Amino acid sequence: MSNKNEFKLVKRRVLMFMAWRNKKNKKMRSFLTLFGIVIGIGAIYFLISLGLGIQQLVTDRVVGGESVKSIDVTTANEKNISLDSDTYTKLKNLPHVIGIGGMYSFAGLVNLRGSSVDVVVYGANDSYLKMLDLKLLSGSLIKTGSDNDILINQSMLRSLDYKKPEDAIGKKITLIIPSLGAEEVQFKKEFTIVGVSADQNGAELYVASDILMAAGAENFNQIRIEASDVDGARSLRSQIKALGLTTASPIDTVDQIDQVFKFFNLILASFGAIGMIVAILGMFNTITISLLERTREIGIMVALGGRDTDMRMLIIFEAMLLSFTGSILGILRATILGQLINLGLNLFARSRGVTEGFQLFATTWWLVLGAIGFMMLVGLVVVFIPARQAARLNPIDALRRE
Repeated sequence: MSNKNEFKLVKRRVLMFMAWRNKKNKKMRSFLTLFGIVIGIGAIYFLISLGLGIQQLVTDRVVGGESVKSIDVTTANEKNISLDSDTYTKLKNLPHVIGIGGMYSFAGLVNLRGSSVDVVVYGANDSYLKMLDLKLLSGSLIKTGSDNDILINQSMLRSLDYKKPEDAIGKKITLIIPSLGAEEVQFKKEFTIVGVSADQNGAELYVASDILMAAGAENFNQIRIEASDVDGARSLRSQIKALGLTTASPIDTVDQIDQVFKFFNLILASFGAIGMIVAILGMFNTITISLLERTREIGIMVALGGRDTDMRMLIIFEAMLLSFTGSILGILRATILGQLINLGLNLFARSRGVTEGFQLFATTWWLVLGAIGFMMLVGLVVVFIPARQAARLNPIDALRRE
């Protein structure tokens, strides 16, 4: 009676060494198979990386400096709810709120050197200005409690007939708001320009909100909230809407962009799949021919006590070795090519006067792991039939065949 432990499974490291040796001995065939895998997985990775880069570029340009965690709160026309101090306090105490700021908005006039300029006046506190993420050309932001400081934008700078932003710093202007608050009192005060922002959306300026509040301004035109994270922002919007208020967030734009690029990336991946089909056929052909050439070798291994599992694992290891090596080389090739294109486009843009850099190809950790995992899965599928044939090989027939 034979002992069931008489024959043991061949150690996995031995099988891996044999798989590596087999590929090494067939250098040209292994190279051509690897080349096909590199082209296939590299094409998919390259095109998806391009899609992700364009998606990120579009998102950054559309959303701009706004944080996707920010929420703008206003009142609906049909709702009799005001953005007063009580509402401000309620919103401030909601979960996930890490920052909140209020903003007034009025039409005004600026008097300078005997001329008047129509302007939009914003009264904002420190938190609101921080979330607004204004880019300064010169000077500094205003701060709560700064009674005489005023911040103007680039359009306002040109309206005041200043050539350079630094020329306006320290200059005094008189601001007039014809109607302020419920009692429609006139507001008039002299301010000193402390900063110039890069914004060019019409003539605008900012003063500290507490100045307008003390002069009679009551309800904010808008309240901006910053959430702790994106999920918190989504939860916050539901709670704010339950209060009868209207919300807007860059999350809406980002979600719409993501939906469009899901289909765009799928189309790009389908183009790359053409090269992947060639790689799959090449791998299947290589594994099958390798199995046929080594029928006698496998028969001897089985006759000496090799198990069906050993033969199956040997063929699987060969496929996994090709898949893993090919995917790594394909990803490196696609990444290097993408970075070279990024560098070339940025150099070309700088030669045309564009100072801000950009990335047309994006590389993420999940894309790298996904590409490797996908290629390994493809290798398992391709090797299924050859591995089953190797496991079912009759040693007598194998030895008789050669």
